[in-house]
Parts: sequence; C-alpha cells; structure tokens
Amino acid sequence: MQEYFEIGQIVNTYGIKGFVKVVPFTDDVKRFEDLKQVYVDYKENLILVNIEEVSYSKANVLLKFKEFPDINMVEKLKNCYIKIERKDAVKLPKNTYFIVDLIGLDVYTEDREIFR
Repeated sequence: MQEYFEIGQIVNTYGIKGFVKVVPFTDDVKRFEDLKQVYVDYKENLILVNIEEVSYSKANVLLKFKEFPDINMVEKLKNCYIKIERKDAVKLPKNTYFIVDLIGLDVYTEDREIFR
C-alpha cells in the first residue's frame, strides 16, 4: 500500500515573496487549506514543510512555505511534487477508493470472467 499520496506539482514560482504555483491533483482544491504541513519531493528526498499561506490563481493553488521565505529559495522547487501521508488523506465515502489503490487490480466482467 502506498504510504504517500501526490497531491500536486510545483510548476513555477509566483511573485517575489516565496509563493509557488501548484497544479493540484485533487478534486477539491480547497483541500489545501486544511493542511498544515506537506512534503516536497526534492531530488528523491521528502522535505517536510509548513504551509504559511494558501491562495488561488485560476486553476492553480498558490502556497507559501515557512521554510522558504523568498523567490530565490523556492526557485529550486520547480517541478517537485507535493505529497502527504496516507493518514492525512481525505476520508472517502463508503465503496470509493483512491486511484492508486486500484492500479494493478484484475477487472472482471459481470459473468465473473477476467477482462482483458
């Protein structure tokens, strides 16, 4: 079972105060407002960062991390993925699943034959 979920990708910086522009991978972009901390996958290392501020620009989420106070520091985070621990994921309704948990499963027809 996958321990961390990717919830977005940093695609650029935003302004000079250290904001990053994130393409969200979640159906509910307001979800970011509930998070206090996230992990940034930087060169295959997970860096725990504290979210200082969340705002929005079109379909993107703008995040400000306490550990990265200016544009020069967040510049290196471009193209990094933002992750959360599974325990911090939203609770799903009954009989719904995260896509990552369905990958690789067999699919059967109504006649109980494996679908190929």
